[in-house]
Amino acid sequence: EKNGKRFIAAVDCTGHGVPGAFMSIIGNHLLNEIVLEKGILQPAEILNHLHKRVRTVLKQEEQKKQSPDGMDIALCCFSSPPLEGVKGEVQVKLEFAGAHRPMYLVSDGTLKEIKSDKFPIGGADANEDKKFINHNLNLKKGDVIYISSDGYADQFGGTNGKKLMSKNFKELLLANSNLTMPEQEKILDATFEKWKGSRE
Repeated sequence: EKNGKRFIAAVDCTGHGVPGAFMSIIGNHLLNEIVLEKGILQPAEILNHLHKRVRTVLKQEEQKKQSPDGMDIALCCFSSPPLEGVKGEVQVKLEFAGAHRPMYLVSDGTLKEIKSDKFPIGGADANEDKKFINHNLNLKKGDVIYISSDGYADQFGGTNGKKLMSKNFKELLLANSNLTMPEQEKILDATFEKWKGSRE
């Protein structure tokens, strides 16, 4: 939290095991530095700075054979306190920016995908000219948002050993969006385990 704004992110770092953990530590440190120390509070600008800092820290600009390391991220920023909307309805201002990771908004029984930019934070073919887009939304009571890595939709399983796919993931989110968050968690977990079966 910084200056009345609250931030939440879902981050998917490259690598597994120690390299993945190392990348996670770097990402967490840089996000704290950008938001808490430098006071940059717009999600798109945060991602622009994060992209540059990751490339600097990993020396990706200097290397002839650049490393592919980086991360995908969905970053949300909520205004605090909520705003007074039309007809006295309380609204929450939400800003979103994403690198390869979208945000899903369920409102009035419809799921809308707020698309992310189609390039990662850092990485081998990073283009310094690319800038992230900031999305501004007003949320009302009853709206639900979801951010995630691609892990759930990419899980192999079912009878044919295929990926779950984002279409099925979105349908699952929408079908259960009216339940409490603990109830949704149980359904998401049970559905995932059933789909995965004995696979890794």
